[in-house]
Amino acid sequence: MRWTMLFILFVVRLAMGYQFQSVASTSDQLITQFGLSYAQVGTLIGFFLIPGIVIAIPSGALTRAVTDKNLLMAGAAAMAIGALIMGMAGSSDALFIGRLVTGVGGTLFNLILTKMVSEWFFEREIVLALSIMLMAWPAGIALGLLTQGPIAASYGWAWVMFATGIAALLAMVLTAALYRAPPVAAQPVGGPLRFALPARQFIHMSVVGIVWTLFNATLIVLVSFAPAVLVDAGYEVGAAHSMTSLFMWTTLISLPLGGRILGALKSVTPAIVLTMLISAVLIVVLAQGIAPVPVAILIGLVVGLPGGALMALSAKAVSASNRGPGLGVFYTWYYVGMTIAPGVAGWIRDQTGQPQAPVLFSASMLLGVVIFVGLLRYLQSRWPITA
Repeated sequence: MRWTMLFILFVVRLAMGYQFQSVASTSDQLITQFGLSYAQVGTLIGFFLIPGIVIAIPSGALTRAVTDKNLLMAGAAAMAIGALIMGMAGSSDALFIGRLVTGVGGTLFNLILTKMVSEWFFEREIVLALSIMLMAWPAGIALGLLTQGPIAASYGWAWVMFATGIAALLAMVLTAALYRAPPVAAQPVGGPLRFALPARQFIHMSVVGIVWTLFNATLIVLVSFAPAVLVDAGYEVGAAHSMTSLFMWTTLISLPLGGRILGALKSVTPAIVLTMLISAVLIVVLAQGIAPVPVAILIGLVVGLPGGALMALSAKAVSASNRGPGLGVFYTWYYVGMTIAPGVAGWIRDQTGQPQAPVLFSASMLLGVVIFVGLLRYLQSRWPITA
């Protein structure tokens, strides 16, 4: 039954990736109508993630008192409400407010979905299961790249926002109708609302959270700013977005493939280091506008391989009874970094005037992944959480 539940959660998570992409897909129209700068567009992209800085840890604590299913449905409702606010926005302030509301729902989605999959698959194909779950994020973004541009061109940017709200409502209905809790919950519901995470587990999970943040920030900055590189190289806007989406689509192959291969390895560290370094080099090549189609495909094939293994690091950073609060720490780091990164990338673009600069910035973050994975392995050998 766990594979059926994984399929349901995969479909539900598509709505989150689809909604996240909406600002980047409509950025040209938003700049024209509201007079936004590239830095402001980058900040608006990041506003989907800002609420997680504040509510990720409380959301983790809530898992002690509220069922995962109910929390996931509440997240879907918030995403739908935020999409409605954005679609009806008459000012940039309303846009940012609506984006914040969608971000509240997205925070609950991210944390609870990770917890659900981890509890269904803990010590049973967890790397593969998390890899499959992660596929929904790039699939949702790639779906947005392919469909949101035509929707905006035909009906206006507001209908892109409304479409993401409809997707969130469908996710809520699907969860209510079909999701079932695992037979044995690692963390019983009904306890007090408290954080209570031991210091060692907090530090280990923080390092894992930074690893995950740098990995994802790379992908988001790349998908948001790479189309401008291709437009600068002479491609039409639609073609540039379609070519950029290729790397997101090919991660749908590399994520489960990597989950299967790396899940069978005794040590995944060498594979993580190698794939991160190769991906960084490929991103630098893409920044030069060289052979964008094959390079984008190669990036997706390589960068997605260690995705499930990187996420699975969180399962061993805390004890099973502390998974909810631990994931709160994990996603707090994630949301801090993911909120800052798009704005920094937009600022770099404004300061340099070069569309390649944000893409090169994304490549540098993959080097950070290698550094912090090394730090985690050092802590696990010298300062384990079980001591």
